[in-house]
Amino acid sequence: MSGYIGTQPVPQATQTRDSFTATSGQTSFATGGYTPNFLDVYLNGVKLASADYTATNGSDVVLASGAATGDILEVVAFTTFTPANIPSGTPSITDNGNATAITIDSSENVLIGKTTTSFGTQGVALRNNRIQSTNDGGSPLELNRLTSDGDIALFQKDGTTVGTIGTNGSTLYIGSTEGADAYIGFGNQIIRPVTSSGASRDNAIDLGYNGMRFRDLYLSDGIYLGGVGSANKLEDYEEGTHSATFAMNGSGSISMLRQNLAYIKVGRLVTVTGEVSVSSVSSPVGSMTMTLPFTISATGTARDTFIGSKPVAYRVPHNQDNTPVIIGNTVNAQVTFLYEQDNAPFADYTPAANATFNISFSYLTTS
Repeated sequence: MSGYIGTQPVPQATQTRDSFTATSGQTSFATGGYTPNFLDVYLNGVKLASADYTATNGSDVVLASGAATGDILEVVAFTTFTPANIPSGTPSITDNGNATAITIDSSENVLIGKTTTSFGTQGVALRNNRIQSTNDGGSPLELNRLTSDGDIALFQKDGTTVGTIGTNGSTLYIGSTEGADAYIGFGNQIIRPVTSSGASRDNAIDLGYNGMRFRDLYLSDGIYLGGVGSANKLEDYEEGTHSATFAMNGSGSISMLRQNLAYIKVGRLVTVTGEVSVSSVSSPVGSMTMTLPFTISATGTARDTFIGSKPVAYRVPHNQDNTPVIIGNTVNAQVTFLYEQDNAPFADYTPAANATFNISFSYLTTS
């Protein structure tokens, strides 16, 4: 510590050093202050014994014998201090005295910007087993990775990584590293399967599993099955009932006892089933017609859109010998019942009162 002038820290004490150049016969030297018995006196570098000087008033050091001209007298005074003792309770650190910045409570929780561990109070709590952050009206957690793509947050269980959240370009990805990667990425209006680095991953990740099924899936448009072309797109599935209207395409009228049919529409394929029953017929001319729930596609001939050559099972009274068939009309979404003759063209079919039909047929609609 030689050469250190002024207050100097020493273990559990501070020391103040005064240096004087003596005049001939000088005995009294006024120091910067000392505690009696807590000082050392040196004359020309030689430590003096306590009998060689007097230091009792806390200010002056008086030599027993006068010094010579040019002698150097050094007085090293020691002031004891007690190490800081942090009291029990809730110590805190303030920022410029205008607010409490950090608080350490009696449970050793470090509280930043708050004085309570309440999760509903704004601030950060570093607890012995977790970190809590609460922000009123803003994000409570902000993470920023600079320059390169990669992980922003990494999650581990027992020291093994179980998942990450990261960025690939301007898109975010999240997922688990269990076995093969199972990650999803978020891009421009899409959610897509990706790798653990956010790269696109095709035909490798399942949605749901045996015994781990989702329930309902709500879509406003179509779903591509088995491929990504327009021919693979299923845009509609619908089940419903259709209250069919029956009439004669010539003249006369028909009253129905039962006329409600069920239908199932899968994409463009419509299947109609049900039982209808005629109550009465008045002056029928021509053939009976029935409206459909959806328009028949005009692709090919109208009849080509039907599946099954005998879509109508005829029960109870009828005027002809054979079962009627139906022919589609692509103009007004209806079918016409015709009488099938042996080795002859179709003829008009007119129903009889109380006639009952079991109907089941399929056709292609326009969309």
